[in-house]
Formats: sequence, C-alpha cells, structure tokens
Amino acid sequence: MKKIINIILLLAIAASCKAQNPVLNISEKEGWNSIQGAYYKDIYNLLEPFEGTYIYTNGNTLFKIVLQKKVMSSTNGYLYEDLIIGEYQYIDSGIEKVNTLDKLNINYSDKRDHSMGGNLILTQGDTGCFECLPNEKALRGGMVDGASENTAQLIIRRIMVNNQPAIKIWLMWEMVAIREGAPEHIHASIPGGYYTLLKQ
Repeated sequence: MKKIINIILLLAIAASCKAQNPVLNISEKEGWNSIQGAYYKDIYNLLEPFEGTYIYTNGNTLFKIVLQKKVMSSTNGYLYEDLIIGEYQYIDSGIEKVNTLDKLNINYSDKRDHSMGGNLILTQGDTGCFECLPNEKALRGGMVDGASENTAQLIIRRIMVNNQPAIKIWLMWEMVAIREGAPEHIHASIPGGYYTLLKQ
C-alpha cells in the first residue's frame, strides 16, 4: 500500500511540474529557442503604446493602419505570446489597391494569421533601430500583402510630428526568386520604403 501511495504521489508531482509552463519576457525573446508551452508575455506593457489607428496621406494616396494588442495568443498550441496585430488599407491615386481592415473582426485562433503582426522589441543600435533614441523601443514584425500574398519585414517606431503622436514604418518586401520561363511575379500593392503615419 505504501508503494502505491508513493507512486501516486510521484505522478501527482510530475503532473504539477509539467503543468507549470514558463512565463518569459518578450523583450528578451530574440535569440531564444521557442520553448513549447511557454508564454512570451509583455511584462512591461511595451506593446500597448503602438496600439491605435494611423494614417499616411500624400495627395490622392492614403495608407491607413489599425494596430491592436492581443494577449496570450496561441501559435498552434505550441507556445503563447502577446503581440501586436494589424490590418490596413492602401489607396493609390484614388484607387483602392488593398483593404484588409474587415479582418480585424475575425477571431483567428493563431493571431499571426492577421495581415500584420509582431512582438520583437528593438532598442537603440539593434538592426532596424539605428535612428532610435536612448530608451526608445521599436517593434519588428511582418506583413502580408492582402492582394498578392507577398511578405515583408516591418519595423515600427513611435515618433512625434508637430506635437502629434505618429509612427514611422520601414516596409521591406521579401525578394522572390523567379525561374526563367515562369509567369511574371505579382508585385505587392504597396511600395516598400519609409512611411510616416499620424495617430488618429
């Protein structure tokens, strides 16, 4: 009987140890291997300042981005993370090229299925944050073109423009290799480069 009690006790201890998954700080995520069951948490609320609606205009060109923080999003049940997701609209010369804003209402089980997303915190001197000021936090993520499925790297800095909150983004589309004789590649709807969007 004593043996059975010891076995049950050991199984209970093993089960409770397995149930305790680590909570890790997202600002220290770079370079880590993803740990199954871990929760990469925004412990210091570094993502919240990026939330909001932002607009870039230049003549008849409009680029609108809506960013939202999602908490404890699951990546196929492998790990959990806090992250910023986003959707956008791009109008060029008065013609709407792409509009994914309606996807904000979709409750994806994996929040990275949104058109924009990320949670890699950058600080001064990090690649993509060379212009960052001391103590400034920038955000690195990715973006999928809603019209062509091209993918891009995205770096977002919070700045001020004439005393108005804004973001400056750097949009870098991934290169696509095309074999000779293959159909022409569909280009992304939004030109890559830098954009300054004012918070609404």
